Amino acid sequence: MKAHLTTHAILDTIPLRIGVVLSDRKVLLENLVLDQIGTDQQNQRELNEKRYHVIANLVALYPNRKDLGRWRLVIKDSLDSQKLPPVFTILPIDSDIRTEANLTKALFDSRQRGDMRITPEYICDVLHPLYLAGQLRNQQDLSDLINKEAVEGLVTALEEANADRKTLLNRITELEAKEAVQDQEMSKVNYENQVIEVTDSAILLDALVVSIERQKGPTQYTQIELSNGLKLLKKWDIPKTLAKAVALKGKKVRTTVWNRVGSKPSDRDYWESTKWFEDIYEIKDSSKEASE
Repeated sequence: MKAHLTTHAILDTIPLRIGVVLSDRKVLLENLVLDQIGTDQQNQRELNEKRYHVIANLVALYPNRKDLGRWRLVIKDSLDSQKLPPVFTILPIDSDIRTEANLTKALFDSRQRGDMRITPEYICDVLHPLYLAGQLRNQQDLSDLINKEAVEGLVTALEEANADRKTLLNRITELEAKEAVQDQEMSKVNYENQVIEVTDSAILLDALVVSIERQKGPTQYTQIELSNGLKLLKKWDIPKTLAKAVALKGKKVRTTVWNRVGSKPSDRDYWESTKWFEDIYEIKDSSKEASE
């Protein structure tokens, strides 16, 4: 016989017990037999509404015929010949009827209260495997699971908020550290309103004097090698610069360059921070800075 699935059947019980999400309510009940024992176990309201239990093969008809297995179905005869009889719920044949009914009733109640998680897709993808594995057996199991997910969701949200806060604090610390270096650079006697660029931190690996061939002949520079792969040069004050750099080997540092206001990387006298340095500053570990 043909029948139609109620909202509870199509949205709650079929996704949970069969693990499918149907797009059409019309179904076919084949090899149907009356289940008088199951019918007699109903509560008084269900009996008054003349519901009864049958055992039948459940077949979906749209978009293609699909056999969904043999189940205990709670149905009711239609008083209108133009309407198909409703299927209220689908239960396993060999099960405790009341426990199973209460489980899906709890799903229905959660959805009715506005729990946005209780969708057919969520039930099918998340709850159905737990149901098959015996980890979702009754109303209490469902309540425990939903409460656990709610707590975990709150914890995740708090962890994400804390991570965002930590990132922001680290960023503020980084900016403040660079501003402190800029302040020191501006205090130098030879500073004349230049734009000061302060680099990100890196470990100073090595420092030495190198000679590079230029048009006017070989020119000596202080060269520092950093953990970010850069090798930076400075032409002036070699003894003082080298001594400072050697003392900072193995430590975390920032470097600076100065450029005229309005100068561009294409200008001949532009000092690129990936090639040159004006000075070196030892810095604290950013994580320590953030905690102070």
